[in-house]
Amino acid sequence: MLKKESITPVIMGTDEWFAGRLGRFTSSEIYHLMGAKGIGDGGYSYIYRKVGEELSGFPCRREISTEATEHGNVYETENLRKFGEKMGLNFVVTQTLIRPKDSRFASTPDALIDFGESQDGTERNVHTVECKCPLSFDAYIRLWKCKTPEQVKKDTPAYYWQCLHQMLVADSLVGYLSVYHPHFRAGQLNIVQFKKINLIEDFKLLNQRCQEALRIFEETRDEMLNS
Repeated sequence: MLKKESITPVIMGTDEWFAGRLGRFTSSEIYHLMGAKGIGDGGYSYIYRKVGEELSGFPCRREISTEATEHGNVYETENLRKFGEKMGLNFVVTQTLIRPKDSRFASTPDALIDFGESQDGTERNVHTVECKCPLSFDAYIRLWKCKTPEQVKKDTPAYYWQCLHQMLVADSLVGYLSVYHPHFRAGQLNIVQFKKINLIEDFKLLNQRCQEALRIFEETRDEMLNS
């Protein structure tokens, strides 16, 4: 169950959204921590970038617009609408920043499927949704052929760990990856369901890497503050 206080009114792409991610590990880049042999050089670079954001107050990288990212941005809403139609859903919460209190982690799923609040009114039962709209035909078809989380992990591990991290931050038992291409006359949509109960070992690994990254972050930040 996701604590209601963790659901911010901050919408993706706004100045407040960029500010809310400074110095925080986010789902779209969490794959940097998931090297086969540990955190690795790429993971350390990611951690150091987050330390730099914390100490400078500036984002470490500018958002770069490419043909592929523009394609994704244009068709994400259409993807989500098709997903909702396929799943028979009437209501979702879209693209809001989830930032648990006193946490170094944050996430912005493309949607939350809301199944109502807890009896005490402090939590909501949600499923996460991540939408992807690959521009190239080959990248799309490879993802379209993925019918299980394990196949997504093999084909595009960055998307796999992104979905798992969204579920971790949102404390969700179920997540979805919705893959869509608007120009295909057939095979236009593919939905992969992620169930936490079937992916327990990878959730444990993800949590371990997140805690290790947090330790490295805090040690590095404190060392620089005390220098």
